[in-house]
Amino acid sequence: MALVLTRAEVEPLLDLERAIQVTESAFREQAEQSVAALAPRHLAVPGGALRIVSGALLKSRSMGVRVGGAAGLAGAGMTGLLYDSEDGRLLSVMAYPFGTLRTGATIGLATRLLARPQARAVAMIGTGRNALGLLQAACHVCRLETIRIYSRSPERRAAFARKAEADLKLPVEAVSESAAAIRGADIVYIATDSLTPVLRAEWLSAGVFVASMGRPSEIDPSVYLAARRIVVGHKKHEQDYFDMGRYRHELLELVKAGKIDWGEVGELCDVVAGRAPGRASPEEIVVFKESQGGFGDIAFVKWVYERAREKGLGRELDMQG
Repeated sequence: MALVLTRAEVEPLLDLERAIQVTESAFREQAEQSVAALAPRHLAVPGGALRIVSGALLKSRSMGVRVGGAAGLAGAGMTGLLYDSEDGRLLSVMAYPFGTLRTGATIGLATRLLARPQARAVAMIGTGRNALGLLQAACHVCRLETIRIYSRSPERRAAFARKAEADLKLPVEAVSESAAAIRGADIVYIATDSLTPVLRAEWLSAGVFVASMGRPSEIDPSVYLAARRIVVGHKKHEQDYFDMGRYRHELLELVKAGKIDWGEVGELCDVVAGRAPGRASPEEIVVFKESQGGFGDIAFVKWVYERAREKGLGRELDMQG
């Protein structure tokens, strides 16, 4: 019997604080080599794409997939499927409204571990669906004082700044150039679908923490070369990025050219587990590349399933009957 859960049932079960905790636990399992991972995939169709994200947490005896329409399909939503990784039983089918929460939790965790403790100013490049969640996470792990916003559309960035200021209760300034947003920032978040770089090293201050969760083409190679430390969510996800033909993966291109040693690029799980340092000094530039989900999503699905069981939510459905 599988437990079927609606969005109204699952959404209240996971907030940002708990999401960061669940995400941290998932990375600890990765550090123990107890996860199985595949890079997310898009199946192209005329109206957009079917996005397929999968993973397994072996220590937690869970595996699954989140799947749904992406890239323009009207009314598209994600669905999570949870299986027992030892006997293969389908445990749950649930609405999955946690995509932006997972990204925010991952970036928030990385910020807590890799940014300077005294970070007070953040720059946000991009105002899409993930942007507000990233700023909420930043406020959760840092004592921010100022936020600057840039996107290509003056109307969108102004509207986003008003919304973010009301939500975060902090001054949020919309600026007309990305360089103006970035200069002097302690933290820089990039979340765009740009085919060309929107962030360059000459704009960065010493000690800045940069986190990218958009397309792999959004960061100029100079940023990676200026960084003392580069960390990714999962190396296999980066190497098998689904849309490499369209978007240039600047980090991997530097690796291919011999300008960056792939062996020296860290994974966030090692920082979480204490096997690798966060930052070695207040002056070094640290870059984190978020790796598009997978076992972290399954950790969310597992958590929600267990809480729903405790609360008696959902309905049982015999999928074989």
